[in-house]
Amino acid sequence: MSNEMLGEPDFVSSSAIRKYCENARKLFHPLYHELHVSAEELEIALKYVRSADPKAGGMDSRLRAKLVSRQLKHAASAVEVASKSAVGTYMAFLKHYSPEVTESRKKNSRKKFEFDE
Repeated sequence: MSNEMLGEPDFVSSSAIRKYCENARKLFHPLYHELHVSAEELEIALKYVRSADPKAGGMDSRLRAKLVSRQLKHAASAVEVASKSAVGTYMAFLKHYSPEVTESRKKNSRKKFEFDE
C-alpha cells in the first residue's frame, strides 16, 4: 500500500503518466492559492502593528510586514512553478512520444510500455 500523496508512481502507460501529472496539479493548485492569500493576510495584519520608533511614522511597520510576508509569497511562487511543471511534464511526454502514441492508437502492439491514449 502506497502513502504517496500523488498516487503510486507506476509509469507503465501513458494514462498513468497523465493521471500522476493531473494529481500533482490538483494538489498544488489549491495550495498555491492558500499560500498567496495567507501572505496577503499576514502583510495586512503586520502592517498595523504599532512601531517601536514613532519617528518613522509607521513606515517601518509596513516595510517589516512586506519583508515577512515575502517569504510566504516565495513559497506560493514555488508551488505555482511545481504545478506548471507537472502540466509541462505531460505536454513534453506527448510532444516527444507522439509517434508511439499515434502508432499504438492504430494497432495493438506488444511493448513493455503501453501507450493507451
